[in-house]
Amino acid sequence: MTDKILAAVALAVLALFLAVVPIFVPSPDLIVLAVLCFLLATFDFWRQLFRRR
Repeated sequence: MTDKILAAVALAVLALFLAVVPIFVPSPDLIVLAVLCFLLATFDFWRQLFRRR
């Protein structure tokens, strides 16, 4: 259970980290890149946390 909580905290910190760039440099390319990076990280966390053992 703690691994899922830590993963959620890590994703929240990653979202905050990635949100800094599009906020201060609102370029469409950077926004797409930040969103894509967050989605890839979320997909990876999802696969690792909820895989069948």
